[in-house]
Amino acid sequence: MEYKKIKTKKNRLLTGFTLIELLVVIAIIGILASILLVNLAATRNKAKDGAIKLEMAQIRAAVENFSLSNSTYVGSCAAGTDCATLKADISSKGGGSLVENFAIGAYCVQYALNAPGGGSWCVDSTGYSGPTATCDAVANNFDCDATDV
Repeated sequence: MEYKKIKTKKNRLLTGFTLIELLVVIAIIGILASILLVNLAATRNKAKDGAIKLEMAQIRAAVENFSLSNSTYVGSCAAGTDCATLKADISSKGGGSLVENFAIGAYCVQYALNAPGGGSWCVDSTGYSGPTATCDAVANNFDCDATDV
C-alpha cells in the first residue's frame, strides 16, 4: 500500500492510511477471527470427547477392581468409589447424560458425547468399548447394543 500524502494548513506533509483502508483491514481480521472461533469450538468438543472415552475406560477398570474385591458389580459406582469420582469428572466435561446399569454379574455404562453427531460411548462387562445407541439390560445381561449405531 502507498502512504497518502496530505497537506495541512501549516504546509506539513502527513503520511498514513485512509479510513477506508483501515476499515477493510479490520473487516478482514474480523472474518478470520470468526472462522477461527468456529473451528476452535469443534476441536475443543473433539478433545473433550477423547477425554471422556479415556475416562470411560478408567471407569471400566475401577468397576472391575471393585468386582474383584466384592464379587459383584452392584455398588461399584457408589459415593466414595473411584468410579464415582470418574463419573463426576466426566460430567464436568459437558456432554450429555450418563446411563449406568449394574447387576451382580454384568454392567454397562453409557455417556453422550459433545461433538455434533458424536452419539454415545459405552463400556460394558463383555469388554466392549465403543459407540452405541443403548445400554441394554436384557435378562440381567447388561451390554452395549452396538448394532443400533
